[in-house]
Amino acid sequence: MQPVDPRLHALRDLLPGRVLEGTRGARYYVRERIGEGGQGWVFTASWDEPDGFVVILKVLRPDAVTAESLSRFEREAQVLRMLGQSGRPNPHIVRFFDHASTRVPSLLGGEPLELRYTVLEYVRGSTLEAVLAQARGAGLALERIGRIGRQIALALQDVHAQKVVHRDLKPSNVLLAQEGGAEVAKVTDFGLVKVVDLQFGKTTALAGATLGYAPPEQFEQGNGRVGPRTDVFSFAAILYEMLTGQRAFPHGEGENPLVIVTRLLNGPRPTLKNPRGAVARELVDRPDLIETLDAVLVRATSAEPIDRHASISELWGEVEPLLRCAAERRAVVSAAGTPVSRSAALAETLETTRPDAKDREPRLADPAAWAWRVRVAPLRAGAARVAAFDPTGQTAIALGSGGLMVWAGGAWTGLDVPADLDLRLVRGLTWLRAGEIVLFGARGLAAKLSPGGRVETWEVPDREGTFLGGHADAQGTVTLVGERPARRGPGATIGTIAQFARGRLALLSDAPACSRLHGVTLLRSGLAVACGDHGHLVRLELGVAEHVGSVCGGHLHAIAPLPDGGALTVGAGGHALSLSPRLQAQLEAVQTTRDLLALSIDTSGVAWAGSAQARLLRRAAGSWVRMSGELGLGSSVVALHVALRAVRATCDDGAIIEGIVA
Repeated sequence: MQPVDPRLHALRDLLPGRVLEGTRGARYYVRERIGEGGQGWVFTASWDEPDGFVVILKVLRPDAVTAESLSRFEREAQVLRMLGQSGRPNPHIVRFFDHASTRVPSLLGGEPLELRYTVLEYVRGSTLEAVLAQARGAGLALERIGRIGRQIALALQDVHAQKVVHRDLKPSNVLLAQEGGAEVAKVTDFGLVKVVDLQFGKTTALAGATLGYAPPEQFEQGNGRVGPRTDVFSFAAILYEMLTGQRAFPHGEGENPLVIVTRLLNGPRPTLKNPRGAVARELVDRPDLIETLDAVLVRATSAEPIDRHASISELWGEVEPLLRCAAERRAVVSAAGTPVSRSAALAETLETTRPDAKDREPRLADPAAWAWRVRVAPLRAGAARVAAFDPTGQTAIALGSGGLMVWAGGAWTGLDVPADLDLRLVRGLTWLRAGEIVLFGARGLAAKLSPGGRVETWEVPDREGTFLGGHADAQGTVTLVGERPARRGPGATIGTIAQFARGRLALLSDAPACSRLHGVTLLRSGLAVACGDHGHLVRLELGVAEHVGSVCGGHLHAIAPLPDGGALTVGAGGHALSLSPRLQAQLEAVQTTRDLLALSIDTSGVAWAGSAQARLLRRAAGSWVRMSGELGLGSSVVALHVALRAVRATCDDGAIIEGIVA
C-alpha cells in the first residue's frame, strides 16, 4: 500500500475550526475528527452556530475521488435522503441532513480543492462492535439480542423496500444510541467510508466487502448476484456473534483473503452447539432451541444466495419467536384461574424446560395429570401415511392419498408441487431447515422442496434403491436409509445408507448384513446409527456401513438420540430398547403390544412413542407407560413432537392429537 501523502494529513487537520457552507444557507462549524477510512474522514460539527446542534460530517478524501467512488458517494447521499424523506422515517436508520461541497485551499498545489461531504445524525453511544468486545467472548442476553436484532431488521426492511442493499452490514456499522434511558440501534454507513486495499494479507476488506460478514457473491466480478439475500447473510452473521460473542466466520490477522473466501464457500457453517465463545446463558439448557436456531442460521449463511431466506422479514420471523421463547418465563395458571399472557395460554407453545422441572417429574409421569384432545379431526384413511413436525412443533407436513399438505394451527391445507415430482414415489419426509422439506422414496428419490414450491432433485446413481427413513442435522447434511435389490434371489434386498451435503451425494454405502433400514439418527458423538428389520443396527463409521448386530427379533421403525450419548429405538410388537453410547442394547418393558411407529425425545431426555390406535406412551425409569386415554381413533401415530408438558401427534388418517399438563 502506498504511503499517504503528508500534505493530505495537513489538509485533513486544517478542517477543524472551519465553517462549511451547506445547501439552503446551512452552516457547519467543523469540530474534531473522530474517524477515517480509505475513502473519507469523519468529523463532528455544530449546525448554524459554534455551539449548535451536533451533527456528523463525512468528507470524501480528494485522493479517493474516482468515477466509482464519487458515484458511490452520491448514491449513498441519494439513498439516505430518500429514506429520510419518506412519510414515515425509520428511527433505526441514521438520519440524513445535507449533502454539499466546499472549496478549500489546496496544499497539493494548483487550484482550490472541492471537497464533497454528507451531514448525518450524530449518535451518542457506542457501536455494537464495541459492545461485543466488552462482552469478552460471551453472548449477550437474549432480551438485548432480541431488541437489537428487531431494530436492525426494521431498518433493513425499509432499506430493501427502496430497492437498496446495504452491502456492508457488520457490528461496527450498527450504532447503539442512548435515548430517553433506552438503547436504540441505528444502522449506518451505506457505502461511504470503506477500507479498500487489495494487497492481500494487509486488509480485512476485498472489493469493498468486509471479510467475515460479506457473503461469497460480494467477491464475484460485477457483483451480479448481490441483492437482499446478501444482507440476510450479514445479518445472520451478526446474530451469531451476539449469541456467542465470536465471529461466525473468523479469520486470522494477515490471512490471505482468497483463502478466507474459499473457506466461506466450502467450509462449515457456524453452529451454536460447539461455539468458540460462551453461548447466551438462556440457551445453555435449551438444546432444542439451539438446534432450531442452528438450522435457521445455517440456511441464512448458505454460500448460495438462493438457499438463504428471501428477505430479512422471513429470517427475523423465524429467529425472534425462538429468542422470545428462551427469554420469557411464562406465568403459571393458578387454581383460581388467574389470567395469563397469550403465550402462557397457548398449549401449542410446547414449553420444554422450567427451573423446577425435576420437582414436577412425578406428576408428569402420572397419566391422570394429562388432558388429551383431538385437535384436528380425521380426514380419511391414508390421508397422512407419512408426516413430520418442524422443530418447533407449530407446523407439520404430511403426504397421503390427497397429496402433500401442511398444518399450521388450523386445518390441513393442500400444497401444489411441480408436475415432475411424482408423489407416488415418496416414502418419507423430514425437515431440512425452517420451511424446507426433504422428500425421499422409491427409485432413489431424494429431493428438496423449498417454501416457494421449487423442487431440487438430488442425483443418486442407483435408481433401484428406496429410501425409507431420514435425518437432517443443523449443518444441512441429510442422511437417508432404506433398501435396494440384492443379487441373492428374487425379492431379496439389502440395507443402504446415503448422505447428502448441500444437495450433492457425499456418501453411498450398502449394509449387506441386513435387509432393510427404516430409521436413522446421529448420536451426540456425531456417529450415524440406523435401525431396521429383524432388530438390526448399522452404524456409519468412516464412510462405511458397519453392522452392529441384531438386538431383537422384531422390526425396528424409529431411533432417536439420548442426552447421555446413547439412543432409543422402537418397533413392531411394542419392542423398545435403550442403547448405550457403545450401542449395547437393553430391552425395556412396554405397556402395549401394538407396533411402535414414531419416537421423539424432549430436551430433558424423556421419550415418547406413538403406536397404532392413536396410543401414546411415555418412558420413565426404563419402562414405557401408556399416557393417552381412549380418543375414539383407530389410526396409527406417524409423527410426534414432544416437550416437557405438551405432546402433539399426527395420525395416518390426518388426525392431530394433543396432550397437555396444566
